[in-house]
Amino acid sequence: MVAKLQLISTPPAAKAKRPTNVKIYLDREQRGVAEMLDRFMKLVSLASMKDDDKNGVSSAVKEHAAAQGLAMEVESAALVKTAQDLLQLTRELKELWLFGPLREIGEGEGEGSMDIDSVKVGEMAEKILRKDAESQNPAFGLDS
Repeated sequence: MVAKLQLISTPPAAKAKRPTNVKIYLDREQRGVAEMLDRFMKLVSLASMKDDDKNGVSSAVKEHAAAQGLAMEVESAALVKTAQDLLQLTRELKELWLFGPLREIGEGEGEGSMDIDSVKVGEMAEKILRKDAESQNPAFGLDS
């Protein structure tokens, strides 16, 4: 009986289509945080490097400083990209939390039939109430 209910509520094919597995989202979050920490550590280490030649400014020191500056730009751009990826993940989680898994094309188009069905149920309930009222009071059915 339980297997029948599961098949009726959500077909296995529909479950396979949607990647709503919690482990996937946790893995993305953990990888993003680890990458942000790694990028930040690289930025700090690049910023804290000291020049070896303190007697005079040579061309090698200028080249080294330029290379460090370029590496810092690359690391900061990667840090921003990782932060954007984490923000995208939070948006996806909010969408799943608020709206549930997004539907595929053509899925859920039978929702208009729910309105029709509810009208039919209302009409049936009115008929039952009328029959009960008529059976209790025979004069009630003659006036209407």
